[in-house]
Amino acid sequence: MEHQINDSIATPLQKQLEVTLSAEEAAAKVEEIYAFLAVQAGIDYIADQGAKPFEQRYGDDLKEKVAQCLANQCADDVILAEGLPAALEPVVQSTSEIAEGQPFSCTILLYLNPQEELSSYDPVPLAIPPFEVTDEQVERNMQAVVEKRSSFVDDEEAACADDDTACVISLSTTKAGMPVEPLCADGLICRISDGRFPDQINEQLRGMEPGQTKTFSFVITSKNFLGMDVPETMDAELTLHKMVRRDVPEVTDAWVHENIPGASTVEGFRAMIRDNVTMRGRADYDKLRSEAALDALAQRLPEMDLPEVYTEYARAGLLQNFSTALSRQGMSQEEFYNAQGVTSTQFMIQMSNRARDVLRQGIALDALARHEGMQVTEEDLETSLKAMAPSGVDEARKMLMMNGRLYQLHEMALRAKARAYLLDHAETEPVE
Repeated sequence: MEHQINDSIATPLQKQLEVTLSAEEAAAKVEEIYAFLAVQAGIDYIADQGAKPFEQRYGDDLKEKVAQCLANQCADDVILAEGLPAALEPVVQSTSEIAEGQPFSCTILLYLNPQEELSSYDPVPLAIPPFEVTDEQVERNMQAVVEKRSSFVDDEEAACADDDTACVISLSTTKAGMPVEPLCADGLICRISDGRFPDQINEQLRGMEPGQTKTFSFVITSKNFLGMDVPETMDAELTLHKMVRRDVPEVTDAWVHENIPGASTVEGFRAMIRDNVTMRGRADYDKLRSEAALDALAQRLPEMDLPEVYTEYARAGLLQNFSTALSRQGMSQEEFYNAQGVTSTQFMIQMSNRARDVLRQGIALDALARHEGMQVTEEDLETSLKAMAPSGVDEARKMLMMNGRLYQLHEMALRAKARAYLLDHAETEPVE
């Protein structure tokens, strides 16, 4: 493979690559791409069959698909060979046709991360308290478990709905006559303080008495197909059936033995809860400590004015992770916005700000890695692959290689190594 950088349009943050593969190199890579596509598409493929098995599935798009894949692999090879700090995915500007016995050439635009230096490489100070699990935390979590295993009974003392009263409600919400499923419920037990519903509904519920029904309209803001905020009118009917409370049992050895799997005594229950709280709390604490260290390191960078495409790329990655997390929880974006008390516009602003923070943190870690002369080893790559795909390391590596994204794995491994060094050397300051 031969490559050269087009110096006429090279800038500190962009490089244009001209890459050429010999006919033999192109044939070998194309054959590997066909074999990979066959596995992905479930197509029976025998070596050296060429494009024919794929024509029915991909039609006229096959050659372009293979050429794009081949160009991305070329970019990946150059990035790794030259140690280029690629920031975004390569942009394939042009390719030659895939033709048997012919060389392959492509033109690729690379966006690069700035190579900034930190104002100091001394250990970062962290003003956060040491990790601990208090008896109060354990007791509070024990109580929460007990309450979840308790039953509801009528709350005779509650006169009307307030923020912390458990209410049994029915709610019907429509928009233009059509049900709005996230805002509909029948016999639901909820509290205003849960934040399950928009403020407009909570305000109507607050002060209602058992047996009372309200019919009202309210306006919320959502995105239209152009991504613009538009007001939408909702019509709702809300009924408060009754108020209830938890009938919490006394926690005894007998109750624990009957209701808590894995424990037979109150003390065993308490030890189990302490272990669980410690495990969850430690993970949250380590995350907080890592974020504090990254923020402190990023503050040592000079001010930078990166092109907006960098922020958009980082934000797209954050939003993809966000969507995946919501899907696992079975929650819609509107439900999330309502629970957080934000509009979609406010959330996107938050994501943009977070994207800028992530960009600066990554550039700061790159600077630390260069300063310490860190190199990525095969063990580092394996560790990052296991974090990415615990049950399919080989498959994940193959996927990255075939899509021309091995450079992203190397970046992930190097930054993980720099982050570990940063945290190992961070100096915790006492908190008054």
